Amino acid sequence: MKKNLTLRYTCQQCAYWAAAAGVVSFATAFLLEKGFAASYIGILLASGNLLSCAAQPMLASVADRIGGNIVKWFIAGLTAVSMTCFASIQLLPLSGALYGLVYLLGVFTFDAMNPLLNAVSVSYNRIGYKINYGVGRGIGSFAYAVSALVIGKVMAAFGAGWMIWIALALLGANVAATLGYPGLTEDVAGKQIRTECCSVPVFFRRYKWYCVSLLGVMLLAMFHAMTENYLIEVVSPLGGDSGTVGVALFVATAIEMVVIVNFDWLRTKISDSWLLKLAGISFIVKSVLFILAKNVIAIYGIQLLQATSYSFLSPTQLYYADSKVSPADMVKGQAFITASYTLGCAIGNFTGGQLLDAFNVRVLLYAGVAMAVAGTAVFFLTVDKKDASMANA
Repeated sequence: MKKNLTLRYTCQQCAYWAAAAGVVSFATAFLLEKGFAASYIGILLASGNLLSCAAQPMLASVADRIGGNIVKWFIAGLTAVSMTCFASIQLLPLSGALYGLVYLLGVFTFDAMNPLLNAVSVSYNRIGYKINYGVGRGIGSFAYAVSALVIGKVMAAFGAGWMIWIALALLGANVAATLGYPGLTEDVAGKQIRTECCSVPVFFRRYKWYCVSLLGVMLLAMFHAMTENYLIEVVSPLGGDSGTVGVALFVATAIEMVVIVNFDWLRTKISDSWLLKLAGISFIVKSVLFILAKNVIAIYGIQLLQATSYSFLSPTQLYYADSKVSPADMVKGQAFITASYTLGCAIGNFTGGQLLDAFNVRVLLYAGVAMAVAGTAVFFLTVDKKDASMANA
């Protein structure tokens, strides 16, 4: 066993997810304060998600074929571009559509690095380093919780612009953590694995059941993104504000951290396929309770279901992809499952904005129930299936 990189990986996850609490989860509140309509915000966030969906598999295909340190440098480069975009909207006299487009580019490059963070864990563990994904991702969730609480309070007290400055500092920390990883060396077996990797079109034929199961990930992501990114609209009729959103996100991610930190132990008790099924069931319960909520306290209580919904879905994606896809296509496998989640977020963001402008938050919540039920059904039908290419793995 080579050097233990769990501490560095934890710092990287903390910086990334703490920044996500600002530029993603508070994007709606930020852009509403800047004067954008809810429908435009939905289109903007959805476009950023769609662009990252298209980019993630392509980046992954390059990483699978090139190997070496490419994943580390991709992450650092994407972070630098994202930082440039968010700094520009603060420092340059941008307005209207241009302001929105620059924010979109920042979100796109930020989202695009997500599967590469998972690939870092898998890549280094496979060559003898030690990275405890559950610890890194779980503490990253806690960093998200603290960041959401702080950013919510800061925005309520001092204005939306402060969210960007906090996010920039966190993205800078992400670059520092990323560039500190040791160089990767590759043996003969590693080179052989790279020669066996497939193209993106072949991937869909080689891993058919795996790809169908990603529809379930997408549908649950639609519900999760729609209710999280428009949470300000959900709590407003109940007397809440951006501070309320911060507290709600803190509650959800604090309980999420406890679960994910102990995820390696949890997987010894429950199979990956059942973890995905239980996540879906929890999302259904959550979707119904959102409709029944009568006050802000109820919203806080509902957020505790993060323990068995997103907390099961998010880390299981990494292990599920690793078990269903061969080492030669590992980065693509991670990218496709993350891209499916990102695509779901895009559709959820777009749908949420349109439903809010055309109808009201109640219609949005009813749509969320349908998404949760459909995603769970897909999991029950697909996740236990095994593709022919992995039948003897």
